[in-house]
Amino acid sequence: MDLRIRVGREDPGRDRTLIQAAIIWRSTGRGCTAKIICFYRFSASTMVDSLLMIKAEEILEKIEKGKPVEYENVIIYGDLDLHRLDLPLNKKRQKIIKSSIKIEYSVIKGDVFFDHACFSGLVDFDGTGFTKAANFSGSGFMEDAGFSDAEFAGVANFSRAAFATEANFSRARFNDADFGRARFERNFHLVNAKVYTLKLSDAFFPEGSAIHLKDFNFNRLVVRWNSIRDSIPYNGSVYLNLVRNFRNLEQFEDQDECYYQYRKEKQARSHRSFQRLFDRLAWISCGYGVRPSHTILLSLAIILLFTGIFWAGNALQPDGGDKQDKGSAAVTINNAFYFSSMQFLGKTPQNFSIAEGYEFITVMETLLGWLLMALFLVTLSRVMLR
Repeated sequence: MDLRIRVGREDPGRDRTLIQAAIIWRSTGRGCTAKIICFYRFSASTMVDSLLMIKAEEILEKIEKGKPVEYENVIIYGDLDLHRLDLPLNKKRQKIIKSSIKIEYSVIKGDVFFDHACFSGLVDFDGTGFTKAANFSGSGFMEDAGFSDAEFAGVANFSRAAFATEANFSRARFNDADFGRARFERNFHLVNAKVYTLKLSDAFFPEGSAIHLKDFNFNRLVVRWNSIRDSIPYNGSVYLNLVRNFRNLEQFEDQDECYYQYRKEKQARSHRSFQRLFDRLAWISCGYGVRPSHTILLSLAIILLFTGIFWAGNALQPDGGDKQDKGSAAVTINNAFYFSSMQFLGKTPQNFSIAEGYEFITVMETLLGWLLMALFLVTLSRVMLR
């Protein structure tokens, strides 16, 4: 009976060398013996030491014959290049890979060219280090694709890849990763992952799929908000990180749209009455500070409201003439709209005056007008002057 225990340590240096030890307890008839295996799981610039070394040709041979590929704690020397293999093609001109591929907690000391392939079985590279290029572009993953805890020293290319089920890159480490025009039918996991630049341009997330970015550490995320807005589970820190990312990339429209949805989602989940009231006022008055059109519409609604009050309540009277003429002169709704607009803008209406007892209404409308005009200028300057 074998009992394996792994322990690990991560160097804070730039190469992020992760040293892992496997302690193997072997039970025999005469007792128990322990053996400690130490190796470097990944380092782009450090010598690698391990008990077991595998040639890439051995793995390629198994793939060509359709046999399962299962390795753990090994070092693979040479390039894993599917272009060398004579394999049948599907309708999309992808090489059909029938083998399940499971290479865990290992190091690949060469390039990986698994592009334009159709993997019908499980693909599992959990904990494996890719010291050079990793190219999976244009490939299809029919079963789960596991790359959790994997490390990519070179460019990780998954552009135009299609993931039929789960794509798990949790805690993975990238320099640059390209998932442009990739398709995710289920969930794309990047929880606790770290990447310098992640490209998700034109990636497709159909209804029911999601991209999980909790504690995702990135410098640049190249994507348009409209392509992921319906696939982001609510998390305040995730939304605010995306807002900051769009601002740094000068995608200001995406920044505003992302922030607007963040505030809407936050408002829907708030349980405090005062906070909900404040958020609702912020939404109605200025679209959370990113939509000046809300201020314009609210201003128009207030003008129309007071127009109705002045007209229906006979609160206006024409200036000039004798008292009998003032009482008999009809005030039209257009007159009421003119009077209300001037009061809202803080101007003195001509030819009309307010009837006695309605003075406080004009004061109220003027105060609201000043507040909304100031709010409009602040919101407009925030949106336009960047």
